[in-house]
Amino acid sequence: MSDPLMEHGPLVTFLAVMAIGGVIASNVKISQLEEMSQIRRRLLGLFIIEMGGLAASAWTWMIHNEMITGGSQYCAAEGIVQCGSVIGDPVYSEFFGVPWGVVGIMAFAVLGWITLAIFMDMKADWAKSYVDYAWWLSLPSIPGIIWLVIVELTLVEGAPHICPYCTSVHIALIACMYILYKIRSERDAGNWDVTQKLSKAELLAKARKK
Repeated sequence: MSDPLMEHGPLVTFLAVMAIGGVIASNVKISQLEEMSQIRRRLLGLFIIEMGGLAASAWTWMIHNEMITGGSQYCAAEGIVQCGSVIGDPVYSEFFGVPWGVVGIMAFAVLGWITLAIFMDMKADWAKSYVDYAWWLSLPSIPGIIWLVIVELTLVEGAPHICPYCTSVHIALIACMYILYKIRSERDAGNWDVTQKLSKAELLAKARKK
């Protein structure tokens, strides 16, 4: 039987991390980041989302390993919204013998490495092209997400089921694809690492704070 705190606590944490990354990557004004270019902000937010997705993937892998030997206190196994029947399914919980959690860990680790490399050295000759590499590497997640949603809703025992941790990983992947699309579009428009200009009112307000 699952522990409600252990079942929902990590999920809320992962989603909160992804939400923070999404806000940073958005156009919302954040005073602490006002001197950072928009693309640089998007890269920072993207990296945070990727780390949230990696953590969620690792959690599903841990649940998968527990389900192999029995039940898990970290995941409900009853009801429509539960992950026991999905992550613990003997047929659909793996991709050619590799647990989906491990696939997610590898995907987010590679994307995170590329994102961090670009963020740390945006002026390098290779930086702009690395954005394309990350974008193309993220695209296989589209058929992957579609397949896993079909599995949840129609193929696992007792379907339909909705796996919340799996859904959090899907959210992270979709967010990564969207942010990478925005970064590519802004790069192609010539806005690579262009710091946003502050208005006179914003400059005066900043000077008063000092």
